[in-house]
Amino acid sequence: MGRGTTLTIPERAHVDLMVQLNMSISLMSARIHCSRTLNDCYMSDPVAYGTSKSTGRARKLKQRDERNVARAVSNTMNQSLEQYSCLLGFEEDQSARLASVLAGPEFNRKRLGHSAQMPSKPSGARFTRHTLENLSNSMPNRIFQVIQKNGGDTSY
Repeated sequence: MGRGTTLTIPERAHVDLMVQLNMSISLMSARIHCSRTLNDCYMSDPVAYGTSKSTGRARKLKQRDERNVARAVSNTMNQSLEQYSCLLGFEEDQSARLASVLAGPEFNRKRLGHSAQMPSKPSGARFTRHTLENLSNSMPNRIFQVIQKNGGDTSY
């Protein structure tokens, strides 16, 4: 939506004169035949009236800072992926495969070649189904232990 017409220089002079005479905004608008908003904008800042205004909210970060944040987050995600793949028992070549699977299908096809090369489950899986069921069933008790011990060690 385009902007409306601004006050001409003679109209601005009339508004300045009427402000000095303490006339109301509605009376000024009636005499000059323009809107109250137009008069109000001129009276709020006569020097900056008619110049271009800011198009929106100021950015909190510059584009360079946004790129730096995105790069830092990406690096953090890669590091955490490496840490968790080691905790899950993946070997180095398997963690690279895990990263390629998570990266997307186009990268996956180039890197792995065929899905048969990918192992169905990690070779270093240390937990049996029974152990996992016991841990999940005892979760409420362990949560209360953590709360009572202020984050200290709990018995599994």
